[in-house]
Amino acid sequence: MLSNLIQTQYIFQEWKKVIIMHAPQQAAKKRRYLPEIIITCIILLIPISAVTYCFIPRYYTYIAPGEIVSVRDIGVHGSVHFCYVREGLVSNLFEKWSAELASPDAEFEPTDASAEEDFISMEETGADDRDDTIYNALTSAADQAQTPVSDSELEQRWDTIIAEASNYYGDSLGLMLSIGLVEETQHQDFSKNGKYIIAGTGTIEADHTVGSVGAIRTKLLTAEQSDADFFFVPKDKDNFQYEGLSNEEEAEQVKQELDLKLQVVPVATIEEALYFLAGLNSSQQNLNDHA
Repeated sequence: MLSNLIQTQYIFQEWKKVIIMHAPQQAAKKRRYLPEIIITCIILLIPISAVTYCFIPRYYTYIAPGEIVSVRDIGVHGSVHFCYVREGLVSNLFEKWSAELASPDAEFEPTDASAEEDFISMEETGADDRDDTIYNALTSAADQAQTPVSDSELEQRWDTIIAEASNYYGDSLGLMLSIGLVEETQHQDFSKNGKYIIAGTGTIEADHTVGSVGAIRTKLLTAEQSDADFFFVPKDKDNFQYEGLSNEEEAEQVKQELDLKLQVVPVATIEEALYFLAGLNSSQQNLNDHA
């Protein structure tokens, strides 16, 4: 019995020596692995944090120069152009950076989550406004024609142009569309076979008046980048119904500030625009003769 006890104590002492001898080695291993674990965690946390930061909800609306579009692109046999700009809504920094990459000239404004519903509503309303101004453009152009146009012809042409213009929304194409329709019905070419690049913006109302629109600054930059010679804007200095500068005043200010080459042409009605275009070639000829 005593012998077994002594033997057990001996084994216990030997195991104790082994544990004591290996303990420093295990502690050293732990100390050696600890920095590697910390570094690995930090390396993993960096991309995780960056991705999280990029996708945290942050809302911005933006607007950027687009293009001037020939009325021919929406099925009208004219030479003039309307102007569209790129507008959108982003919901995080990743989307914002992507939009900046696609449109380096984009201007962003911080907003909140409610802007998403507002933006959808604006697109829906813009489609209705586009359809209305297309009809007004058709009737305004028809009023300039010597031959009466029947209601059925107007309706058919209206449906056709709406289908062609489905990629655009808003009513700012109205004025230029009505001018293009006058060219089509009267077989005219106000560009003088491409001599002039004529663009513009503005609604057209049922009474032939030109209504105010938004994004004048961006549209002017778009027209300038497209080498437009003339750019029509609403003549609304005396009847602008919103806060801030009227379209006419803003256009004049932007032209001076940025020293734009194009000529800004404010018009109150389609008749004023047509009068300017009718005298364009003779005016240019008179200037050349005087020089």
